[in-house]
Amino acid sequence: KALESAQKQIDNAFEQSAVEMAAENTTVDMPAALIEAELDNQMERFAYQLQMSGYSVEQYAKMMGGDLNTMRNAFRPAAEKQAKINVTLEKIIEVEGITVADEDIEAEYASLAEQYSLELNKVKDMVPAEEITNSLKTRKAVKVIVDNAKATTPRAKKAAAPKE
Repeated sequence: KALESAQKQIDNAFEQSAVEMAAENTTVDMPAALIEAELDNQMERFAYQLQMSGYSVEQYAKMMGGDLNTMRNAFRPAAEKQAKINVTLEKIIEVEGITVADEDIEAEYASLAEQYSLELNKVKDMVPAEEITNSLKTRKAVKVIVDNAKATTPRAKKAAAPKE
């Protein structure tokens, strides 16, 4: 079981770095609006997590010695990276003509119902089919990247000569 879990972590890490690598090599003009939208998403998720801990984003920003703008700028690099990944995956979906069959959507609903011990109909009410479709297409796009990625051993960095 531990070995299975470790292998899953390794696979996930490889998948993540392959996707990031593909995104970095993408020469897509990133519209500022996309980055701003991703920034909004990340700020919203963070605000939600803070609320669960009983804080507001404003309180957190003050504690960190800044304001909302400072915080937004701190999120910017991650948002730019994620926006680039999203655009890359969308491009792969388009170029590869990735589609999702109805039975795949049904299987995903069933899997979610089982995972959260909910009735199938409840899950269908909570999660729009479009979200499932997008999620599955994205997963297939990630698989395209991973299947085309080659694992390489990082080259050992030359040790710098000690300064006299």
